[in-house]
Amino acid sequence: MKDFYKEKKVLIPGGGGFLGGFLKKSLEAMEAKVIIPRQENGWDLRKLENVQRLYTSDKFDMVINCAAFQGGIGFHQGKQANLYYDNLIMGTHLLQEAQRTGIPKFINVIAGCAYPGYGDKEELREEDFWNGPVHESIFSYGYSRKITAVQGLALKKQYGYNSVHLVLANMYGPGEHFEPSQSKALAGLVKKFYEAKKAKIPFVEIWGTGKPVRDWLYASDGAEGILRAGAFYDEIEPLNIASGIGISVTDLALLIKKLVGYEGELKYNTEKPDGAMKKIFSIRKMQKKLEWLPTTTLEEGLGKTIEWFDQNYEYAIAH
Repeated sequence: MKDFYKEKKVLIPGGGGFLGGFLKKSLEAMEAKVIIPRQENGWDLRKLENVQRLYTSDKFDMVINCAAFQGGIGFHQGKQANLYYDNLIMGTHLLQEAQRTGIPKFINVIAGCAYPGYGDKEELREEDFWNGPVHESIFSYGYSRKITAVQGLALKKQYGYNSVHLVLANMYGPGEHFEPSQSKALAGLVKKFYEAKKAKIPFVEIWGTGKPVRDWLYASDGAEGILRAGAFYDEIEPLNIASGIGISVTDLALLIKKLVGYEGELKYNTEKPDGAMKKIFSIRKMQKKLEWLPTTTLEEGLGKTIEWFDQNYEYAIAH
């Protein structure tokens, strides 16, 4: 894989975020040139003229699209229209202009919430991607990301354009969002247990019933899967990048509790939403196509995440 990326120019919209840091580190280790357009530097990718200016600023070999406006379930409340519009317009401009300007390959990172949200299957296979509505708790973000796969198929049929659509499990790891308004369940629990231990709070509140099951993927493994797909996968059909292992919110909370060393109780707030009840992703196609599986166990990844959070607490809770 190193030979594939050596000296390639890789553009990563949204690369200033959590996942982008892992991608950048891996690509630079393989001697690729990484370009990350940041909004604070004038690259508002909701504006077509900015995307056009970006794509003509250099000759890129690949785009890895991580651009997204999103957060946990609570983050979506009151922002549904903004989430839909911003994600739809960014995704549309970035993919359309990549084809129009002749960038050879476009890697589209899609959140797992784009899958149907009401099934009871043991695992979500790629052929299930179109088989039902996304969950209502994240519908505007889920559909806006899902529609980019439709656009990719249209560009493939009309122009033969090579876009790859990767559906990722929930990612976690050092450097992710711990700021409460934007954090997801795992990061939110790490923060709650850590602070409860420090302040000697007798219980930690768990949103919902604790029954939903999720598939958690350590971010360096996620980056590895994305880059392997960039090198070895050229099919238009979506491809899962995941651990293939599910854990309930309660069991995740108990594991974090143990690793933090917290001795209080769990208290469930069932007024808060659960979201979809089960999301475990099939990894059979991923293993076959990429000849790869993630290597980081949940306990190992959580240990690294908690250690980073402890060492970077003030920064973490503000980002």
